[in-house]
Formats: sequence, C-alpha cells, structure tokens
Amino acid sequence: MTGRSVWKSVAAMVAVGVVVAVHDGGAVANADVGVGTRPLGCVPAMSTLQVIPPLPGLFLPLPSIRGVAEFDDLPAAPAGVSFPPGIELRDGAQGFNSFAEVALRDGSLYTRPRGSEGVWRKVPTPGCLDGQVAAVSVDGNMLVAADHNGWIYSMDNLLSGPMLWNWTFSYGGPIWLWPGEQVPGTGDGPVASSRWAISHRMSKSFEDAKGYNHPTQAGLVELVALSQDGSRITYQDPWLPADLSYEIGGPLGGRFVSESLSASGSVTFVMNRYGDMFTRKYDLDMAGSNHIPGRYTWQDQGPLPSAPDQLTERFNPAYAAISLPAEDWQAQPKIPGEITSRISIHVTGDAAENRELRVEGRQGGRTGYWHKDLRGPAWEFTADDQPLAGSPVQNPASDMSARTLVAPTGITFRGGLPGGWTLRFDDFDWAQTKHPATLTSPTGRDYPVQLYTTDGLRLLPRAAGLDDNPRELEGALDVREANPADDPELAGFVNAQLSGRPVYEVTVQATRSQLAVAALAATLTRD
Repeated sequence: MTGRSVWKSVAAMVAVGVVVAVHDGGAVANADVGVGTRPLGCVPAMSTLQVIPPLPGLFLPLPSIRGVAEFDDLPAAPAGVSFPPGIELRDGAQGFNSFAEVALRDGSLYTRPRGSEGVWRKVPTPGCLDGQVAAVSVDGNMLVAADHNGWIYSMDNLLSGPMLWNWTFSYGGPIWLWPGEQVPGTGDGPVASSRWAISHRMSKSFEDAKGYNHPTQAGLVELVALSQDGSRITYQDPWLPADLSYEIGGPLGGRFVSESLSASGSVTFVMNRYGDMFTRKYDLDMAGSNHIPGRYTWQDQGPLPSAPDQLTERFNPAYAAISLPAEDWQAQPKIPGEITSRISIHVTGDAAENRELRVEGRQGGRTGYWHKDLRGPAWEFTADDQPLAGSPVQNPASDMSARTLVAPTGITFRGGLPGGWTLRFDDFDWAQTKHPATLTSPTGRDYPVQLYTTDGLRLLPRAAGLDDNPRELEGALDVREANPADDPELAGFVNAQLSGRPVYEVTVQATRSQLAVAALAATLTRD
C-alpha cells in the first residue's frame, strides 16, 4: 500500500523511532536463533541507507545523484560469469525497469543501465545476503530478493542511481514494520519463482470497470503468489498484516489452475498448462478495500466526469468515484505457436493499462518471445536466439481452460429474509468479487441475483480462508438481472427491503458455517 498520502503523513512521524526499536532487537536476536527461522541478521530493519526515512517506496523515486554514471562505481562482475545480451523477460532469475536491468547468478545480483551494452556490475548487497539469493523479482522502484528459506528482502529506489539503493528485511503491517515475511509456499522452495512476483504500481491513472478514469498520485507494492495447486492467488502488501489472508479471486470463479504467474503495476498475468492466459487489473485500492485515499460506489454514476486529481476525487462528489465491483479477469487470445511456461509482464506507460505481455517461445526454428499490449488483439514474435529457459507448454489453438479446473467449493449458504423470502448461494468462494445467488419469493418463484463483495481493510493478522473468525466483506446485492421493474412481486421486495434500490449496499460477515447480512436481517447457514 506504499504511497498513500494519509498513511504516510502518520508514518513519517512515528517510523524512525519504531523502526529503530525493531532493528535494535531484531538483528541481535537473529544471532541467537536457528538458521532460517528469521531473516539474515546483516540486513537491517531500518535500511542500509540511513539518510532517508525507513519506509521503502515513501518517495517515488528519489532523484539520482549522478544518474547512470553511478553504475561505474560498482565492482565489475567476475570474469567467466555469463549474461544474456539483453534482459527481455521478468522472472525469478532476472528483471528490469525503465532504468536498470538485474540478473541473478550463483546467489549474487548484478546490474547495468537498461538498454545498454555496458559492463555488468555487482549490486550493492548486505554481506550475509550476497551469495544467498535464491530468486529475485523487479518491478517499478522495487526489487525483492528471496533467500533459500524464502525470507523477503526489499531494495528500493531502483529507479534512482545505485548510490540511493537501500535494503530492508521489514515487510508487512503496520507500515512496513513487521520483522520479516516469507514467500508463500516456501516449503516448495522459493526458487519456484514462476509462481510469485513483486508488483509496484506507479501509474498516474487507471480505468475502472465502468470506464471511468481515475488519477493516482502514489504507488502500491504487493507480492503476488500462487497457491500450491495453482487455484488461489494471495497478495502480501507491506502495509497490511503479515499473513496470507488477502487474495485475488482467480479466473473462472476461482477454479482455473495457473501454472505460471507474473505481475507488474497491479496487473496479474497467469497461464495454465495448456497455454490459456488471463490478466486482471487488481489491488487493494482498485478493489475498494481502502477508503483512506479512495472514494467508491456500487451504484451507477451516469455521465459524471473524471476528477482532475486524486484529492478532488476523494472529497468532491461532482466527480466520478471508483466504480465497484473491480474489473474482472480478461481472457487473452491464444498464442499461434510454440511457447514455454516462462511468462512476463511489464510497464510501458503512465496508465495502469499500459502493460506489455511476453511469453517465451519459438517460431520458424528461432527462439525468442511472443508479445502484445495488454489490450492488444494479437501476438507478435521477436527472435533473440537465446536458449529457452521455461518448460515446454502444450498450446492447442482451442480454449482448454476447462480441462484443469479444480472442483467447486461445495459451500452452500441458505437462509430466510423478512417477508418470507429466502436467499441461497451455491459454491460460495469468499475471494471472488461476484457471487451468483438465487432469491426465492414467498410464492416460490426464483430470481437470479448477484452479491458483490470486497475484502475489508484489516490492521491485525488473521488466518487464510474462512474459519470461525468472521471475515468482514463490504458489498452490494444487485437484483437488476431479474428485472424488478417488470415484476410486481420483486419490485415489492426491492421497495420493502432494499429501500427502493436495486443495488443495495451491505456488509457481510462470513465464517465457515454461516453468512450474516445485517442490512437484510438475515443469517444464512451452511447446508
């Protein structure tokens, strides 16, 4: 959640004292515990660069002191270490932004200016981490390295010269002060880096699901990762509790099984074992979970104009709010050729929609990568004649998404509403933003309706998924699909129980055994 102005005004006043306290206790304690149970002790909680506040991404980015000339001050890579002629794909062994390229070799990180043919040089790295990096991910102003135990180490100011690059092991709420987090699925090894990526949104605007354009003034950091079976997608935000409780509900109602993942600037890109691909523009702010900088609505807004800046949008209702629910997954066209599991996405412009997708592959006997704009209609191929690093992927021309679907959740919630109405959800998945439901009238007539939800903003850790601890979801019940204007019985329900609004805002308390909707005076129990 990096960059939110209100959070940061508070954080700037308390960060130095709190982080110093964490650092003073953390590094010393690390020497007394077993290897791998905490982040490496030489990486500080505060930062390796003490001249700026200890919150990575607080300034986006700091201006370079001497620009690309600062690369010349770094030690050259040892003779015999090989590098590609250019970095064109972002994965766990390499990455880039508009300023720098980074490559991982034998546990150490190397860099050079983006687009140059210059000498590869050593990234300044704390001594105990150098040689121990198992995977790396680069996006925007951030680099994240994972050691062999999955601990996350962040280096920011990557859009500035190397003199201002700085490291911290802090990650997670409150405001980056949690003493370290690990990449999800560390038991499977963080080297499985095609399954996680850092995303740092620094775009100046984004378009919501209804087509309204929204100005943004700051960035957002999240580490996005696949579950072991590939059907769940978690995100860890360094301003949120250090847990795995936040998810991006996956494609096809959460049943799509992803084999590969890449993320950049709040756009997540996934692919299954048959080359079927989906993308989604989604983060905590776009989802409607953070009311501090954002103003949201579930209602139709008509012809309201877009605000000239984020502050005006937040407080002036004469301009369009962010429309909810958030934009859904978008299916991408199949690639007309040979591909591997190595997929990549990166920023190409100032809007969140300015992204390019790349997939490693081969055409006409030459290796390279397929590429297209996020919203582009067709793929093109660029040859680079580099060895293929990904695993071969079956890629039939037809849509094979349904071949690998996981089973539905099997969770059915059913309960009565006032006036003899009932509401039922089949195969409920809390992480989805749209939940089809059946509303049944006292006369027995069924109406198809939708419940929209978004996960709430939390300050304390909680377990993943649904359990006995209520998960609070904000949302709205939408009965427009059933055409209440043409049905007197349904129109009576809308007037009596939804205050005349066919899109009725609600708060949902969800557990493994029940779904409580206070605004409807309803508690639905699990069948």
